[in-house]
Amino acid sequence: MKFYKRGLLRLIEASGGLSLLRWKNRFVPQVLMFHRIIKSSFINGLAPDEFEKQITYVKKNFRLVPIETLLSEVSSNQIKPYTMAITFDDGHQDFYYNAWPILKKHHVPASLYVTTGFVNNDTWLWPDLLKYVILNAKNKSIDIFPIGALSLAEIDVMASWHILGDFCLTLPETEREQFIKKIAMLTDIYPPPAPVPPFLPVTWDQLREMVDDGLDVGSHTITHPILNSINPARIHEELAGSATMINNNLNIIPKGICYPNGRLSDINDLVIQQAAQIGYRYGLLARNHPISSNAPFLIGRLPTHDDFDYFKWIVSHRSTEHDSSYLN
Repeated sequence: MKFYKRGLLRLIEASGGLSLLRWKNRFVPQVLMFHRIIKSSFINGLAPDEFEKQITYVKKNFRLVPIETLLSEVSSNQIKPYTMAITFDDGHQDFYYNAWPILKKHHVPASLYVTTGFVNNDTWLWPDLLKYVILNAKNKSIDIFPIGALSLAEIDVMASWHILGDFCLTLPETEREQFIKKIAMLTDIYPPPAPVPPFLPVTWDQLREMVDDGLDVGSHTITHPILNSINPARIHEELAGSATMINNNLNIIPKGICYPNGRLSDINDLVIQQAAQIGYRYGLLARNHPISSNAPFLIGRLPTHDDFDYFKWIVSHRSTEHDSSYLN
């Protein structure tokens, strides 16, 4: 963040502006979205100490409740002031080692939406696979159609990952798989069939332990596809199969579906209809979107940010400027 913007945000906070904004929005429920809690130069996420700062801040300034409590109050038009729920996507192992101990320490309820094929070690999450390939590339530059020449040198690798990842988001699933395989071939690196550190998933045993301690677990599908890009039978398989897998392993019926990538354009009426028919009670977006009792399958969320000053602004102001996808 630029110096003058940071100074302005701190001035707003010091003058009571953030408190005023929170008061103004006190009856607007919020769902906060996290992904990875890990300190790494090459993985987008929050360092554990920064995550604890954020949790401490929201616990002080908001009423933190399970997401089902928040949605129940919304549906009955009885939302209480400053209500917020905490959510996590995907199910990487750093949730167990880094996030969960902090949440337990501060007695903060949370929901984790897991990609069940990932937890099973049956599949990589494709952004992780792409990053593994370019981080371990033997050839430090590629020229790939239609993007062109890209440097994979350490100083450039994250920018190149974003360029490649943004292009992958435009591709159908099979074409995306072939595109990543082509990058692997060009870089002379052949990834293992299952994720390796630092891309490991949480295990079912770890999930059982956390569920026993109060963690809420929902579905993030089996393989993390963009749901409106696949056929109806596959949509049903991704939604129902993941719920069955969670039930079989954790003995709970997941109530929430978290849509992969999470834009409004990534789902459609068929996705919502199938989710409701399967037994889900709500669906989560990865975008800031109004939370309404009339649309339980379009629950918007606020993305976190690794700049603490801007994070405080986001949760106080409900800014829509910081939009976030899985890649972010």
